[in-house]
Amino acid sequence: MIRGTALRGTPAPHASRQVLRPPRGLTALELDPLAAISARGFLVVVAAVALVCAIVLTLVTADQISSWPLAVLALVLLAAGFGWFIRSAFRFDLGVSNDRFAVSYALVAIATALNSLSCLGTNVLVRDDWGLVTIGLVLMAAAPFRTSAELGTYTAISAALAVLLAGLHWFTSFSPSIPLGVIVLVAVAPSLAFGLGSVGYARRLLLGIYAERLDQAENRERQFDELRRSFVDDDVVGSIGSLREEIVPFLARIRQSGALTVDDRVRAGVLAQTLQGAIAEARRADSLGDHVSALIDEAGLSPRLHEDDRATLRALLIALGNSEHTSPQGVTLELIEGEGEDDRFGVVRCRADDVRALRADVLPFIRMARLMFRRAGEQVTDDTLLVQFDIDRLA
Repeated sequence: MIRGTALRGTPAPHASRQVLRPPRGLTALELDPLAAISARGFLVVVAAVALVCAIVLTLVTADQISSWPLAVLALVLLAAGFGWFIRSAFRFDLGVSNDRFAVSYALVAIATALNSLSCLGTNVLVRDDWGLVTIGLVLMAAAPFRTSAELGTYTAISAALAVLLAGLHWFTSFSPSIPLGVIVLVAVAPSLAFGLGSVGYARRLLLGIYAERLDQAENRERQFDELRRSFVDDDVVGSIGSLREEIVPFLARIRQSGALTVDDRVRAGVLAQTLQGAIAEARRADSLGDHVSALIDEAGLSPRLHEDDRATLRALLIALGNSEHTSPQGVTLELIEGEGEDDRFGVVRCRADDVRALRADVLPFIRMARLMFRRAGEQVTDDTLLVQFDIDRLA
């Protein structure tokens, strides 16, 4: 469930501009867990690229390495950092939490520092230090898993680390003729570019998924309203529901014109007779007692039920009666009214040899009851299916 404010902002009359503000601390994969499939694949590719880049650059710049133990340890820690990242991404319980990513980032950051220190005093070109690139790659791979705010913090740490290492090499390795600003700019550029890219990517991905979720929620609401209207008007109410499509436009046209012609009087009489006949027919077929073996209604709630609730309850009773698992004892409906208006409820009892099979047959109608009634639920005993519901509105 989406928490927080969905949409804020005042739309203009013709070109509405809606500002999306996802809840704080929400990641893209928390909104769309299925996106983890592609995110894991992207992570594996980035990890492979980072490891290949580190190995190749280590071999190419072998003449600049002053400490091979530090160089080898840096490669091991880099592999460990991405390995822990991948292992966390493929876990289905916790995933890449903030703590787990912090461990991965710390290992890659230490590998970056060791790679730089392994060529201390002999470094010729700071741009061929693979650590300054891989620390940015791990941030880019983390965009779907972590928030943009967290990635911004890690980007600042990466930039600070790059500045520190560049300054250290300027004092120990490079010619004084090379300005310190140039050395720092070359060192910071990879991690800063990848880090800012990861921040933008994480933000854009989250907004895109969040907007899609909002659209889906609005579409579900519209579809539910249409299904509910169709269910009540057409599937259950029958001819009365269809008459609305004739009567409402007719009355609207009369009101707009402000005059009643002879043809309108004739049409009104025909519609009135048709409506009266449909109501009479619906009342003859509307008794809930016709669909149950026993109706217990001492308070007389059955004829006073709201139209929507009656339609939902009738559909459930018909489905129970038509199920092949219903026992010969049939279906019992009990409507009870307590002392207050909030103490009205109903119970449907249906005996069956296979209660779970009976529940499976009528489960769509039970779900409809949960949507229509304020509180509704079912209970399965050894040989009886109980459906309980509150009656919170009367016609």
